[in-house]
Amino acid sequence: MLTKINVNVPENNRIKAERERILRNPQAFETITLRSEPYVYYIINQLRKNNLPVELALIPLIESAYDPLATSPAQAAGLWQFVPITAKEYGLKQSSHFDERRDLIASTTTAINLLQNLNSRFDGDWLLTLAAYNAGEGRIRKAIEKNQAKGLPTNYWSLDLPAETMHYVPKILAIIDIVKNSKRYGIKLPDCNYQNSLVRIDMSKNVSLTKIAQYTGLSLNDLMTYNAGYVKQTVNGPFHLLVPYSHAESLFKKLKAEKLVSNQITELLQDVPHNTMPFEVKSTTIQYSGINNNMNSVLTANKNQITYQVKAGDNLYSIAQNYRVKITDILEWNKLKNPRVKEGDVLKIKLVKAK
Repeated sequence: MLTKINVNVPENNRIKAERERILRNPQAFETITLRSEPYVYYIINQLRKNNLPVELALIPLIESAYDPLATSPAQAAGLWQFVPITAKEYGLKQSSHFDERRDLIASTTTAINLLQNLNSRFDGDWLLTLAAYNAGEGRIRKAIEKNQAKGLPTNYWSLDLPAETMHYVPKILAIIDIVKNSKRYGIKLPDCNYQNSLVRIDMSKNVSLTKIAQYTGLSLNDLMTYNAGYVKQTVNGPFHLLVPYSHAESLFKKLKAEKLVSNQITELLQDVPHNTMPFEVKSTTIQYSGINNNMNSVLTANKNQITYQVKAGDNLYSIAQNYRVKITDILEWNKLKNPRVKEGDVLKIKLVKAK
């Protein structure tokens, strides 16, 4: 799964810290990727159809750990973790019987619309788009305006954002790197079997998930997860049931005998071969604007200190942000009287352990 993501992940301390944090518990990461199996290829397929980077399929990995039943303390729900106000804005319905935020099809369609809108509003900058997905467009706008007022850069890495958002984008980039280079990091990524991907059966009448469990042999817990939108464990409202492909045909025959279905089985991955699914990404539309590849400017380094050569576009604020140190410390270490630096200047930076 996710073996050929074609993205050049920049190396900086914030990404490195997130990667190290994930790799401290590789089994947890492998478990989450395995949990994604019923959903991830539907999401990838939809991203491709909408000409969006397939790397965005990793968003549910950190939003919900690919658990459609996940609910955050802020009442964000589902794979994509929509809060109620965003769900309402984008037309996701919530009732006492059905919550579209938890439905694979409805929530993925809405997530794609939201990501497209945000990306358009931030002029195609995917890092700002991801930051806005996490913190909200308004907060990112305010941070940009604050930097503009001070004459500072307005790329993602230079913004003063909420702590969660400061970690969010580097974490996604770290995950992309881990997935792309899983062998190097000793991570075992499962191949996804088409038999375990979900298909849709349209129902003509209400039916309980308990009854579906009896027909299929699937556990009620698994069915509740695949059909998390049905909050009372009964298929009603939209009337579509999601089950793994391997169980669909026999279930359909039983439901048809009781006149409970309205259509034929609908495969959600109509264009994908019915076998093990490694996916291929030939290109990506993600552009990393404003990223400082600091390793190219590090002249010398040891575990406590580096010698850094200032590049075009650098300023003391962005350098301090990247190495997670204070501007005043850089001034003191280099005996500088003011924060103005220019291309070619050499700075001593004492490293602190990433928190």
